[in-house]
This record gives sequence, C-alpha cells and structure tokens, in this order.
Amino acid sequence: MAADAIAELLADLDRSPEPRAARFDGGGALAGRVAVLPAAFNPPTIAHAHLLDLALAEPGLDATAALLSTRNVDKGVDGATLAQRIEMLLAMARSQPLAVLATNQARLADQSRALEGSFPGCGFDFVVGYDTLVRLFDERYYTDMASELAPFFARHRLIATNRAQHSVEEVERFVRDHPLAAEHGDRVLVRALDERPASYSSTASRNHAASGAELPQVPPPVARYIRAHGLYQ
Repeated sequence: MAADAIAELLADLDRSPEPRAARFDGGGALAGRVAVLPAAFNPPTIAHAHLLDLALAEPGLDATAALLSTRNVDKGVDGATLAQRIEMLLAMARSQPLAVLATNQARLADQSRALEGSFPGCGFDFVVGYDTLVRLFDERYYTDMASELAPFFARHRLIATNRAQHSVEEVERFVRDHPLAAEHGDRVLVRALDERPASYSSTASRNHAASGAELPQVPPPVARYIRAHGLYQ
C-alpha cells in the first residue's frame, strides 16, 4: 500500500464516529481465530515479533495480527508518525506472517468491538505484556469496569507475558491477587517470553537510533526503514 493511501485510510479511521478497524497488508479476509497484539509500535521491535510467535503457538489460534490505534489512553503521537509505524509493520510482515491492522479505539474492550464489527466471523484473542495487563484492570479508564469487561472476557482470551523487569511470577501474582482479574483468571493465559526479547523496548530502540548506534532490538527490515527515513534523529 502506498504511503499516501496508508495516511488517508488512517485519517478515515480516525474521523469515523463508529468503532472500526482496517487492514493494511493486502491480505485476504481474516479467518479463524486471530491473536492480536495491540501496541504503539514506535518502532516495532523483536519483542513484538516474539510475542506474536508465542501467541501463534497456542492451540486454536490460526493467525496473528499487529494492531495500531489512532488513539491512545495515555500517549500522544511523537517519534514516528502513525503512517510510518504502519510502514514499519509492513516491512516486518515481509519476513513474518502477520496481518497489519489499525483501529480508531484506544481501550482493549473497545478495540474488540471494532475488530468484530470490521471482520465478522473471526474470533480474537489479545496478546499483552505486564503494563498493558495492569492498564486493562485500571478503574480510571471505565465508568463501571466489571460490567464493561464482562462481555470482553466472554468473547476473548488474554495471552499475558512477562516484559522488561516484570517476571512471569509477577504477572501470575497480579492475575491471582487482583479481584476482577482473578474472576476472569480462566480467560488469562500467562506465558513466558524469553528473557532477551522480553527486555527489548521501543524506547531503547529510539535512543539507539537517536545516537546513531546499531539497532539490535528491531527486526532488520525495520532497522533499514528507520535508517532510510532518518527516524528518531
């Protein structure tokens, strides 16, 4: 997809008053049950790639997708533009089978509605690291968290993993000790991500790019894109 077409589709999504999602990689209709990784992808890292591979190993899952949002509950848009992040995901998708999606919804509960409405007949599970897991169960983002998350967990599972300084044991402890997370504990699959990719971050990758250093934490096609476009300088 050409850069101007990517930018226009993202703008069209953001203008829509309805929950929507769109696909950018030119693949056919999504089918089966898809593991979705929602993230800012600023830039996509090897950790993101490993999270998707880890999810695809779960029984009953047929495909994976990276999901970028035009809106975010906590972050503004700095660094790479949203269109550039889609282009980096498309570069990554050339060496790793995955659908490249975007949505106009910020919260996971709303992203699920956007995906189901835009890709009828598909099922979706969500891949989350520790920080996203904690944010999902943060009352600040809801009017009535229990009632808003009940339909989400009725239709979707979480595949939750360790990230950075947060261990698998910490993820398990959070699910066990948080009352609402424990209530839906049978829908939360805690899985271990290998230590090295678990430590990789978009922040570190931006810092490496800004200093002119090598980019060991991003897939090679993403590193080439960052260098070619002078991102994060």
